Amino acid sequence: MRKLLITTMMIVTAYFQVHATLSLSEVRTASNNVLVVYFKSNTVTNNEVDVTKASWTINGTEPVNIYRFVTEANRTDHFIYLETSQLVNGTEYKIHSPHGDTTITFDDHTTFCEAIKTNQGAYSPLSKSNNALFAIWLGTGGSKSITGTLPEYEVFEQHTGNVVATGTFVKNGSDASSGDTTYKIDLSKVPEGGPYKIAVKGYGCSYPFGIGGAFSKRLAYITFRGQYYQRCGCPIREPYMLDVREKPCHTTIYDTDGSIGEANIVVSGNERTFKCYGGYHDAGDADRRAYHISNPIVNLMFYETFPDLFTDGQYNIPDKFDADYNIIGKGNGIPDIIDEAEWGTLIWEYLQNDDGSIHWGTETKGYPDPFDSPLDKDTKKYGTVKTDSRPAAVAAGLFLHLARIMQPYNPERAEKLAERAQKSFTFISAKMANPEKLYYYIQKYLYDGDEAAHEQVKALKSAVDNYKKNIAATLSYSLNDTAFDNAGYIMSYILEKKRPVDQTVVEYFTNALKSAADANIAELKKYVYPIGNNPVGTAWGHNVRQPLYATAPLLYWKLTKDQQYIDAACDLLNYTLGVNPLGLSYTTGIGFKQVHNPHDRESAYTTGKGWGNKPGITVFGPGIKHFVSTSDPTTLLVPSFSSLPVERQYQDNIDVISMNEFTIFETMTHYAIYTVLAQGGTWDESKDPFKTQQEVGVRSTSGTRIKSGISYSVDNNTLTINLDTKKKSPVTVDFYTISGQSVQRFKIRKLSEGAHTIPVSLTKIKSGTYMCKIATKDDAVSGVITISK
Repeated sequence: MRKLLITTMMIVTAYFQVHATLSLSEVRTASNNVLVVYFKSNTVTNNEVDVTKASWTINGTEPVNIYRFVTEANRTDHFIYLETSQLVNGTEYKIHSPHGDTTITFDDHTTFCEAIKTNQGAYSPLSKSNNALFAIWLGTGGSKSITGTLPEYEVFEQHTGNVVATGTFVKNGSDASSGDTTYKIDLSKVPEGGPYKIAVKGYGCSYPFGIGGAFSKRLAYITFRGQYYQRCGCPIREPYMLDVREKPCHTTIYDTDGSIGEANIVVSGNERTFKCYGGYHDAGDADRRAYHISNPIVNLMFYETFPDLFTDGQYNIPDKFDADYNIIGKGNGIPDIIDEAEWGTLIWEYLQNDDGSIHWGTETKGYPDPFDSPLDKDTKKYGTVKTDSRPAAVAAGLFLHLARIMQPYNPERAEKLAERAQKSFTFISAKMANPEKLYYYIQKYLYDGDEAAHEQVKALKSAVDNYKKNIAATLSYSLNDTAFDNAGYIMSYILEKKRPVDQTVVEYFTNALKSAADANIAELKKYVYPIGNNPVGTAWGHNVRQPLYATAPLLYWKLTKDQQYIDAACDLLNYTLGVNPLGLSYTTGIGFKQVHNPHDRESAYTTGKGWGNKPGITVFGPGIKHFVSTSDPTTLLVPSFSSLPVERQYQDNIDVISMNEFTIFETMTHYAIYTVLAQGGTWDESKDPFKTQQEVGVRSTSGTRIKSGISYSVDNNTLTINLDTKKKSPVTVDFYTISGQSVQRFKIRKLSEGAHTIPVSLTKIKSGTYMCKIATKDDAVSGVITISK
């Protein structure tokens, strides 16, 4: 409600006299009566801050209570919660502590409140249910509910102060998995644009956030490119990224035919060798596994479903290479998402034998060393893992799928892929599970019109019956078994327009998709945060797979335009980007509060160079503890790890691999979904949308805000208001100082429907610059007014 002439109202009146390792980062709020003193430390210990209550005062008075939260981040974060009297706008709070003194001026439009959880990447303009959540949590003081009347809030443009929406909290419930009592902040009336902030009266404000436009395109760009950074056998260098990997990595493979396992292949160096390119590093190490075969299938599915949203040059990834896969450039005329699918498929071409069998992947003994090094510097020898039915069964369909998509661009390449598909199908057909058979026969029929294949599609349609039971399954763990969990197997047939399709089969597949989408929505509604699955589980990363959980609703929305499904998809995608109990973005490169320590070798290298982590990595997140260090890193946490609700059980430590590692197939498979929510387009890396106010779009009048119909002018100490009301409505005019203190309120009688011109005398207001807000029942406008006398 007020113009932001400064970026923060926190002023330090005396530098903290702290230990050499401890520094004051910020003073924020956690409630309307709790100040949070946030320290950072470069040592890993949880007792560095003295929290003796008698050692702290606020304006000379001991706090009512003092609590703390200690966690690892960029070394250690200490949050000290000071309970005091109700905070008042414009009031100075002098904080005395054992570590020095500081003073802040509280302002609920500039003082950050950590209880507000927003999507720190981008909300989608496709949703009509965008929202933020609010939850008070005080570390060792636990979760708190709001007492009394629920607070009001307003959403304002960060760089102008203009208010675009107002409202009052709505109770959203509580649950055991988060431990929080939550309240919903409705953002559905906020227009596309930003950056915005949410100001909660008496509590503080949120991180900046944006809706659609450049915000969504930035999110789509950063996440999708995460796949490029995980490529194996491909350089990562300028102008596609900073120079991380100069040359292709892991290109010489020894044909060891070793057993399937973890870091278990011993290479003598005497085995037959062959060149091998394509595919992805599994995680923070460099093995390539059959599980990764789902990535190209999912990318092809998104492309076929939304072809107009994907273009060449969209993600600034290389697509022209020499014979040894050194980068020549980009601009091959093929949409980048197809190039990425082709790279994900390429490895299985190299690992295919003459008889059509396919090796499980490539592996070595141990892990690349040193840890913080580019993977083209890895000196370990990598060998083949033995052949297995799973990659062959899936590749038969994938090769044909890619062949169909590539045919308009490169017919010769398509023909060779089709030959590979036939070779693998001949080898594995007797051992294929029904979902993989269905996938193969769909692609075979759509590729060459084989009617016998079409009959098989009809006969195998029931393979999708258990889709709704597998909505939270790890996608690639079901390769070549009866569990159907990949919509990429059937979307081609549902969408087909060139060849005749059986409408009863299309309807059957569509109903299976609906059942899965409905199951996803049912899971979404069970929990107060949009986590989308049972937070108590055993699969690493299951609490950050919202792009997977959102896929069936998104696809069903595409087919029906039923708004509840796209709303559900968008709600789910808010979780990993900040609408979670910790208010943390679990994806590197996105968010104002994001993970610091992904278990990734090349991120350790780039961080050491001062570049930060490789962007676009979604770590496994909360809920499961497994570490590779000799001692348990989670013992640093205060409150203790075991005492925390499961959605808060997270420690940002590189050795806790069940939380901070990731895999290309578990947490990065469905990144193209963000491009769909952005409605295509690309992002210019030189233009950060958070730096300047983006153009605000106009919304329809169906329950949403439109550009204001109120205008005003000031002349000779008179404010003249012009407005057109659609129904009877009172009018209020409020004046505030820039720091937020109320100066004057004018109440105007209820006006009849129609156009009105209203003069308001300003003679009682002193000369100065003020924020003015004019509001009717259904509309509002605010701006800066200077009064001179």
